[in-house]
Amino acid sequence: MLRGPEMGELTRRDVFKGTGALGAAAIVDGALGTPARARPRGKEADEADIVDVAVIGAGVSGAYAAWRLLGPEAERSSALKKLRRSGRGPLRVHLFEGSERVGGRLFSVTPPGMPHLHAELGGMRYLDNQPVVADLVEHLGLPTDPFPVDEPQNLVYLRRHRFTQAQWNDPTVVPYDLPAAIRGKSPDDALVSVIERFVPGAAGMNQKAWDKIKPTASADGRHLYDIGFWNLLLDAVGQEGWSFLRDGFGYGSVVANVNSIEAMEASVADFVGSPAPQYLLLRNGYQTVPEELVRRFEAEGGTVHLHHQVRRIDRETVHGEEVLALALSVWPTGRPLTVRARHVVLAMPQRSIELLDPDTFLFTSDRFLSDLGSIVPRPASKLFLGYDRPWWEDLGLRAGRSVTDLPLRQTYYWGVEGKQPGADPADRNALLLASYNDLSDVEFWNELLTRPHRLAPVAVTRPPRPMDASAPGTLVDEAQRQLRELHGPDARIPDPTSAHFQDWVQDPYGAAFHFWQVGAKSWEIMPRMRHPLPDANLYVCGDAWSTGQGWVYGALTQAELMLEEHFGLPRPTWLSSSTYLGP
Repeated sequence: MLRGPEMGELTRRDVFKGTGALGAAAIVDGALGTPARARPRGKEADEADIVDVAVIGAGVSGAYAAWRLLGPEAERSSALKKLRRSGRGPLRVHLFEGSERVGGRLFSVTPPGMPHLHAELGGMRYLDNQPVVADLVEHLGLPTDPFPVDEPQNLVYLRRHRFTQAQWNDPTVVPYDLPAAIRGKSPDDALVSVIERFVPGAAGMNQKAWDKIKPTASADGRHLYDIGFWNLLLDAVGQEGWSFLRDGFGYGSVVANVNSIEAMEASVADFVGSPAPQYLLLRNGYQTVPEELVRRFEAEGGTVHLHHQVRRIDRETVHGEEVLALALSVWPTGRPLTVRARHVVLAMPQRSIELLDPDTFLFTSDRFLSDLGSIVPRPASKLFLGYDRPWWEDLGLRAGRSVTDLPLRQTYYWGVEGKQPGADPADRNALLLASYNDLSDVEFWNELLTRPHRLAPVAVTRPPRPMDASAPGTLVDEAQRQLRELHGPDARIPDPTSAHFQDWVQDPYGAAFHFWQVGAKSWEIMPRMRHPLPDANLYVCGDAWSTGQGWVYGALTQAELMLEEHFGLPRPTWLSSSTYLGP
């Protein structure tokens, strides 16, 4: 585990020893999978010119940063005006992506026979209390729909006991010997009641209020940021109470041993709170957000380079000007290429940065290495199954999720093709998010991949793996068995017509999301990560070092703050100037 100065010594060897990652998509029967939405290869980068800004990574934060740098507000930035003069022409912003697609961990796949449904193998929803996302989606004109979660009639199957979401408050039904303080409560209500013991009024606090108390909030004389959340919960509700929260939430990560004050804020903002947040999805797939941003970026004169994998970054002086030299591999040939840029934005998660050549100049900074290791990666995987009919409706289930302590963990009744806007009403093809799981449950499903593909810790000569997302039959068979157990003897579950599986532990992602380490002072680390070395024109953005870890919200807020602070961009007109984005 990487630790900062307050937590112990850190060596460069710690950063680069890494572990092999299990590949996500075992390639089997073609009928069970459809390929990702790839783009044309695009223009190959030219070594001759110096670009003004190179953005590395075409996930949502990279796409957003590239688009904003060429948007209408750029004309009002004195820093960008100066940069244009030094470049003797229009601002040249280039977006580099190692894979064949735009989107990063927003990965929308359209199942066969269901053109109006989209399997969201990465991010799948946002909250109406996340203003940057909501405002951007509205500005881009992308259609949305409500995203149901906990419907009263949906199932809970824990410790081989089956009941409904409406029965959480019945202690005779819930198979846990709970302390009086949380007995008769749902996991949501139980967790917020525990959090309120340590942070009174937490359920009604916004991000600005949380940021104000983080440096000083304490319990038993210790700062909450210096206490593991698992440890705190165990003291508060005991092992049985902690198990109830872990099992009932459907996420192990929520109650794991991460930074307590950050976990509290995330739990209140994401899952509980008052009033309860409302979830929304993108009707045409969440991947349409970065795709639309890139489309607009190109329309403004920006250049996209797919299959350009950055391996190393050096500092050079060219005609008296300091620039950053990017050593790339251009796939499929692996041809080496060097591109020089006046400014570089790393829109990359922790693992992608770790995979850069160890001699990259960033890694000479002990402070940067400490900040890089201030977060802990968390694995998660998803399995979508398509069917020729919505069999769950026979059981009175329509939408939202059921929860279990089986490795499936969460099952979402995703949708019926004929009920989607513009679809044939007679079409009964249906899509199920059969399993959404994290932490140790990911290992269970990985063992069922028929062709595991282990990557070297530093794969500088290996091309990025295509994102095909097909699922092996062994994995599907086990999921079908668990779905029958979850839904009970009355369930008549047909064989699936399609299957898609994604595990985000694979390189270069390294995790589905991240959490702040115990002891990390996020309010100090986030501004430093946006500009890690004061004397270098290099910046970092993305959700990994944010208050919204695992959310598009976190990626966009860090990208926007980086652009405002270090490129002098005024806030866009579609986003209120009073919107609080964080420290």
